[in-house]
Formats: sequence, C-alpha cells, structure tokens
Amino acid sequence: MRLIFPLLSLLFLLAPWAGAQQAAPRENPYDVIAKVLQPFMGVLLIESNGANRAASMRLEVADVGGRLPQEMKGATLQVEVQFPDKVKVTAPVLGETFTVCRNGDGVWAVPGSKMEYLISQYRIVPSKGAKWKTPIALPITPQQAIFLPALFAVKRPDVAEVEDLNGESCRVLTAGLMPELAKATGAEDFQARVWVSQRHQIKRLEVKRRDFSMVVDVRELVFSPTLPASTWEPPAGATDIHRTTPDMLEGLLQIVSNPPKDGTQGISRK
Repeated sequence: MRLIFPLLSLLFLLAPWAGAQQAAPRENPYDVIAKVLQPFMGVLLIESNGANRAASMRLEVADVGGRLPQEMKGATLQVEVQFPDKVKVTAPVLGETFTVCRNGDGVWAVPGSKMEYLISQYRIVPSKGAKWKTPIALPITPQQAIFLPALFAVKRPDVAEVEDLNGESCRVLTAGLMPELAKATGAEDFQARVWVSQRHQIKRLEVKRRDFSMVVDVRELVFSPTLPASTWEPPAGATDIHRTTPDMLEGLLQIVSNPPKDGTQGISRK
C-alpha cells in the first residue's frame, strides 16, 4: 500500500492499449489532464470560489506485478479530504483496518495502541517545520500546479484512444515524465495510463516501472461543498485512540500506506 497514498497527489495525471482507435482526437490530451485536475485544486491546494471544497474517494488495487506482493490485490483505500485542514485515510494494515485523520490542529489514529507500536517500529519523528496550509503536504505549490500537465510527455497525442471500462467509454492517455524531469529524478522507466470518463473523472490508473506495476481502480469519487462534521471524529464508542499533532501526520500516513508485513519493519524517518 506504500504506493497508493502517493498516487493521491498524482492520481489525476497520467496514462497505450492494444487496438487503439485511429481517429482524430476528441480533445487535446493536455486539456483532458487539466480538466481532470481542476476539481482537485480547490480541495487540495488553494482557496477557491468554487462550491466544492471536499472530496471522498475509494480506491481498489486491481492488479500488481513485479516486486509487489500479490496480497495487495483487492486492498482498498478510503480517503476523505476537505480544504484547508482535514483529511482521513482508512486502509488495511496487518489484517486490520487502520484510520488516520487530521482535523484541524489535531490528528488521531485507531487502533491507537497498535499505531503507537508501529510508530516506534518505523521510528517516526515529527516533520520539521510542518506548517501546512493544505490538508496534506504536497510536493508542489498552487502556482506550480498550473503547469503540471506540461511535466508529462503524452504518447501519441494526435490519436484518441478509447476503451470501454465497466460499461463506460473512457479516454485512455499514456504518458511518462518529460525527458528532462525523468532524467533528473531517475524515473526514465516511469510510465502510466489513465482512464478518464466523459465527465473528466479518473476511473483507473496503471503505473509501471522497471521492477513493478500496479493498477488502481477508482470505485468512488464524489466532490461536495463540505463533508459531515462526524467524518473527522473517531468512531462512536472507540476508546483505543492515539492522539497527536499535524507534524506527525506524514509519518502516520506512511504507516497506513506502507505497512510492514509482520509489524517489525518499516521505513526510517530519522
């Protein structure tokens, strides 16, 4: 699951499939990417006059390959986000359901005692200088986000590739990073496909690198002005709750997105 959460910040970006239609493009592919990105901007990055400032998303790992364990197939990740300071992620960890939530200046996680054990195993420490004005820390600024589509090299941009996915006609884009960026980040082998519905919502993301591949289906994606206040509170009756501050959020999210197989290994954040 380590790869799934980082995909949240890239999920609306990328993506040939055999038998592509040899027809004139329905839309410029970079315009498609921009339209997919647009509703996320007001949820993740910037103040907006738009009505929707929240989103709820359910992702499912449809397939994995290479070094990724087959046990990941079928795993689900539920995410709720609300600008400017709320995010909740629920995912399977060590056979149980873990939840991490930021609600303004507070962060909680359940089950608390097991999360505390994993914090010690991961050697999680607070993020230095974490003063986020957004729900989660992202590697781009709102100004940079405007230029995100230009960071990707869409293959065969003059061909509209269309595929039916679960009864819905989707535009399929295939892309890698632009050569200069790929070289600078050591990701020359990176390639992704994205299936985009006619309503410009992402339906499937496939990511490939030299040693792994992953297919993630977007089972639900709903934008709204706000989510109920109860969304950001621990489950009713829960007593085993770990409470902390936002400077620990990044580490906790890494735990739920990269759980150790036996609870004794993890990434070091020294």
